[in-house]
Amino acid sequence: MRGRFDAVWLPRIILLAALAGSLAGCALSDASPGATPYPAGYLPTVIYLTARAIHATSAAQTAAAVTPTSTPTFTPSPLPPTPTASDTPTSPPGMSLGAIQVNSPGPASRIISPLEARLTVVSWKNTRAYIALYGEDGRLLGDELLNIPNSSSAEYLFVKIPFEIRAVAEVGILQVTTRNSMGVVMALNTVRVLLLSSGVSQINPPGNTIYERVALETPAYESTNSGGVLAVRGVYVPFNSQPLILELLDFNGKSLNATRVLAITDPDSQVINTTLPYKVDGPTQAYLVIRQQDDTLKNPVYLANQQNEVLTGPAYIYTQLITLDP
Repeated sequence: MRGRFDAVWLPRIILLAALAGSLAGCALSDASPGATPYPAGYLPTVIYLTARAIHATSAAQTAAAVTPTSTPTFTPSPLPPTPTASDTPTSPPGMSLGAIQVNSPGPASRIISPLEARLTVVSWKNTRAYIALYGEDGRLLGDELLNIPNSSSAEYLFVKIPFEIRAVAEVGILQVTTRNSMGVVMALNTVRVLLLSSGVSQINPPGNTIYERVALETPAYESTNSGGVLAVRGVYVPFNSQPLILELLDFNGKSLNATRVLAITDPDSQVINTTLPYKVDGPTQAYLVIRQQDDTLKNPVYLANQQNEVLTGPAYIYTQLITLDP
């Protein structure tokens, strides 16, 4: 009987044992790795709340990163009054490009040494250009004399003028003069800037410094006038409140004793309507000169190299060639 029991039941016992081990392995693999402290069904709520907390923290960190922090204000030390655009009021229609065009620096530019001047000069009948930089008290800070090729086109000039000032800053006066082969002044233009002993240059655009301040209706350029009286009509954009001076010079720069002084009555656009009596013995080439003085600059400028007539600190000079008949 024992041998029969073993033969019948032993294989069945082994099979049941194997099935029990397999079921135990399945149970272990399906079980969670650890017990959860939350009630059943609450786990999705925990995940949602955690995600909201993470998002809120990230948003707060981003806002802190992009919100600028306050910086202490800087109060600059006192500086001299900066030249304003009133030095170059708006030109009325009809003004042509100037015989001297100061392309840079523009009015009220703030400049550290060296001053870099970029100019366009109408070179017809001009042979020399003199560029000078003056301090606010009229002392010469630096200058440059350039020869201009004799041609009918414009000449582009670039100069560097190193300077030293005693104060932190002061007003500087850039003056450009051209002369013909006889040494007669053909044009003069002035721009005021602010000179700095240190810092960074801030260059303003040229504004109206590239245009003439005079637009004449009569006399026309290279026209001929007779009768002993020259009529002058047109408009002028004042540089300041100093009187406007009209004068006739001969071809060598000598005065023909014909001068007219006009008071400035309109700071924006001064009407010119006057006459200049003159006396000549025959046809005479002459220059009609229109000029205005600088209200602070006192440096001497000779109208012609061969003459002793001196201008005191001109701010602007315009010349026009004409022929005078008796």
